[in-house]
This record gives sequence, C-alpha cells and structure tokens, in this order.
Amino acid sequence: MFDRKIPFPAFALLFMVAGATDALIYLHSRDLLAVYMTGNSSHIGRHIGEASWAGIAPLAAVIAAFFTATTLGAWIALRVGRWRPTVILLLTATLMSASMPFAHSDDYPFTTVLFIAAAMGVLNQVSANESGVTFLTGMLVKTGRALAEGNFRAGLDGVVRWCALVSGAALAMPLDTHLGPRALLTIAAMLALGAVFTAWNAQVSRRRAMQAL
Repeated sequence: MFDRKIPFPAFALLFMVAGATDALIYLHSRDLLAVYMTGNSSHIGRHIGEASWAGIAPLAAVIAAFFTATTLGAWIALRVGRWRPTVILLLTATLMSASMPFAHSDDYPFTTVLFIAAAMGVLNQVSANESGVTFLTGMLVKTGRALAEGNFRAGLDGVVRWCALVSGAALAMPLDTHLGPRALLTIAAMLALGAVFTAWNAQVSRRRAMQAL
C-alpha cells in the first residue's frame, strides 16, 4: 500500500520519475546503469571473470555513489521528522539538476551518471515504511503476494505503481527528443512538484494534530 504520509500525486510522480530516469539511462549510458545496482554488480562479476580489470572501477564508483547517497539520505531523513518526503525529494531534485550541465553528448558522461546514481540513491529513502521504493521487481513480487492473499487494495497499489513507472518511461522518449540533456531538468522539476505535494500534506497533518489536542 502507498505510504499515507506521501500523497498519491507525489507517489505517482515518484514512479514516473523512476521510469523516465531508467529510460534515459538505457538510451544514453548502456554500460553504467545509474538506477540498476543489480546490473552493475553483475557487470563487475563479469569483468572479474574475464580479468578485465579496467572496467571494474567505473562500475564500482557508480555503486559507491548510490550507496553513499542513500546512506546520507537515510541519515538526513531520520532527523527531519514529518518533512522526510519533502526534504528527500528536494535533495533528489538538486542532484538531478546537477547532473544536467555535464550531459552535452549523445552518451551521458561519467559525471552525469554519478550524479543520477546519487539522486536515485537518495530517492529510495523517501519513505520510512518501505525501502527501495522504486525497485520494480520487489514491488511486483509484493503485488502478486497481495493478490494471492485477496488483498486487492494493496494489489491495486502495486498495479498503479507499475503503470506510473511505464508512463514515465514513455514520457522520457519525447522529452529526450525535444529537450536533449534538458530532459534531466524536467525530471528535477517533477521531483520538486512532488516536494510541494508532500510539504502541503505534512502541513495539513500538522494542523490536524494540533486541532486534536
């Protein structure tokens, strides 16, 4: 089920962002995957098996950027209370914006991929109730389990997340065609919009809590 501290529009935007980012990375960085740490880890194993040591360092750096950022994001999130989603989304938007100035060619340069990996690491700390919120495989497993148990509300949540992610990936194509590297700024703007939704939701929750006293 959706984290009720995060309003539905923000959660839908979050998954659209994940889908759009995935699509752009597959288009412009086929060797270094800023979102898919499983794939990067498998590539490291392949390079080790082939004794191709030069290919290991950039992959390890992307994983390190993701891991360091998600750890820092979790540390910050623990200290901002009800403002966790807002702060995390704003930090993610900042990192995504920082990735754009380096992206001047058809293939995203290493620096851009590092910033995007860091942004995705932070984004996955947006909810205190579930880890790896943009990890589609785990979400599909949970959705199947929910449907098998007859929990159709939770199953519907999973289907909505999948649809939002696919929609984001589809949206990335015209954005990339018409905006080029500036498509990354559009994703940052979507994250900022999500931060507005979560800030409004936190403020409403705060007022209700005060009125209940």
